[in-house]
Amino acid sequence: MDGVLINSEPVHQRLEKEMYEELGLQLSYEEQQTFVGMSAMDSWKFVINKYNLKEKPEDLLLRGRSKYLKVLHDTDEVKMMDGARELIDRLEKHYHLLLASSATSVTIGEVLKKFNLVQTFPLFIGGDFVHASKPNPEIFLLIAEQGGVKPESCVVIEDAEHGVTAAKRAGMKAIGFQNHHSGTQKLNHADIVVDDLNLINVDIIKTL
Repeated sequence: MDGVLINSEPVHQRLEKEMYEELGLQLSYEEQQTFVGMSAMDSWKFVINKYNLKEKPEDLLLRGRSKYLKVLHDTDEVKMMDGARELIDRLEKHYHLLLASSATSVTIGEVLKKFNLVQTFPLFIGGDFVHASKPNPEIFLLIAEQGGVKPESCVVIEDAEHGVTAAKRAGMKAIGFQNHHSGTQKLNHADIVVDDLNLINVDIIKTL
């Protein structure tokens, strides 16, 4: 969802930087990029462990989600990615669309409501529904199971290295979307890599 359907990575990175500074931390841009595609819970657990923080990951998760939802509701800073709505229009006529995101289910629901995508993705899974976040394939295997489709019949569109790795470990095909807002993500292990959502169409998916 983040970085593919909506252009939210710059917002997430700004808010995370604010929270790091509130905690007295100075994480480099490169270190922040390693969290792209991970669930917020897992990334906060990593930060707490590495920097010996006393905060609980659950509390930091809720604080970060509150900050993000305020931006989502009160501003137009979070927008759909260029070409995302057109991509949905092209694909939903031919394929069953499922949504698996490392974001929490609450956040996913709010995003879908804001951009009128509730009917497009009636079935979705958030990072809070799985035990291990990407690059573990659990979230993709679970959404396939709930959607009644075999993993080998699925094609995943991902902008993050962790996401592409998870898709391939799940036995699925992966289209890597090189979104410059997501930093330098290594997507060369995807079956196809594109830098424009308008390049993804039914004909390309049929070749996978």
